Amino acid sequence: MGEAVSRTEVVICGAGPVGLTTALKLASHGIRSHILEKRPTLSKASKASTFHPPTLEILAEFGLLDVMLAQGCKAERIQYRGTGGNILAEFDQALLQPDTIAPFRIHLEQSVITPHLLDKALATGLVSISFDAAVEETGQDSNSAWARTSDGQTISGAYLLGADGARSGVRQSLGLEQTGHVYPGRVLRLIIAKSFSQIMPDMAPVSYIFSQDRRSISLLEMPDCWRIIIRVPPGASDEQVSNPDWYGPIVDEFLPQCGSRLEILGTDVYGASKMLCDTNAIGRIGLIGDALHLTNTRGGMNMNCGFHDAYAVAGGIIDALKTGQIEPFHAALQERLRIARDVLLPRTDKNVTGKDDWLSFIADAAADPVKAHAYLLTSSMLDMAPERSGKHMGRI
Repeated sequence: MGEAVSRTEVVICGAGPVGLTTALKLASHGIRSHILEKRPTLSKASKASTFHPPTLEILAEFGLLDVMLAQGCKAERIQYRGTGGNILAEFDQALLQPDTIAPFRIHLEQSVITPHLLDKALATGLVSISFDAAVEETGQDSNSAWARTSDGQTISGAYLLGADGARSGVRQSLGLEQTGHVYPGRVLRLIIAKSFSQIMPDMAPVSYIFSQDRRSISLLEMPDCWRIIIRVPPGASDEQVSNPDWYGPIVDEFLPQCGSRLEILGTDVYGASKMLCDTNAIGRIGLIGDALHLTNTRGGMNMNCGFHDAYAVAGGIIDALKTGQIEPFHAALQERLRIARDVLLPRTDKNVTGKDDWLSFIADAAADPVKAHAYLLTSSMLDMAPERSGKHMGRI
């Protein structure tokens, strides 16, 4: 390992929400960790922005639910609409009150919550962090795992976690690859002024609008704007679809009530992938979050699953350190791999590919409180999340 080695109990690579949640959970049990972040600061990029009920319960455990409620947009309804403005189906997330302390979603950029997570972690006195510290090499022996970074550090601990995103340096150092595919086409995101709420006051914070031929767009209310999500056909360039001449007719078709009153603040285009590693546990080193799995953004599940990975695997490390046995660490990692492979990816894949009778299924579910509750359990991820704060939740 070289001569200058710093020692902690757990090395966490990545200071996104997944790595920071891991550190906070460990610190709540008196376990020290050191975070290695490749960027000079916390990321400010616009990324995931939907926080589901089980994730909100985790944040509540760390005293951050009030921050989320104060700064985010609370989404209590999910709507399916037609292009004529007719509501085809609506789900009230209050049906989840028996299942969670947070029967709603919150929409907020993840870059808003990560500084709060870091502040909470540092305030414990058990968490430290290095910026500009990209992982270049990892290694391990029978008692410890270590990372060597671009700034010349070598940090060693009993366990090491790669929570360092889709281009994970930890994953690369282990010689592991994500396999899967990129979804055909891309996605155009239109940023719309908040005044849209006055134009369409009955639009739910999460809405899907369907045409007669089953094409659709999605709408998401944010604290300071609305987002309209439009699928881009394969072969269309980013420049082409960012032009009002391309997206204007689509907006007019799906939102004819708005006319020229929509104020477009900006556009961006991005792709989506379905990716997974075959394994996420190599001895004392594990992979969680985007380093392990990637999904499409419809339904907002991938980041939330990363939070759940962090919470569950931190619990496995806690048990491993208590018992002196590595098995709880491996068991937690294997369970999160199973959830990603057997639940997360198939569910998010269905969100994109859908099925011919999808709207009939949705309308039928919304009309029956029992079916609506079952649907909300899956769309909120309550059925696939780890146990939180002593609550015993349903498992798939």
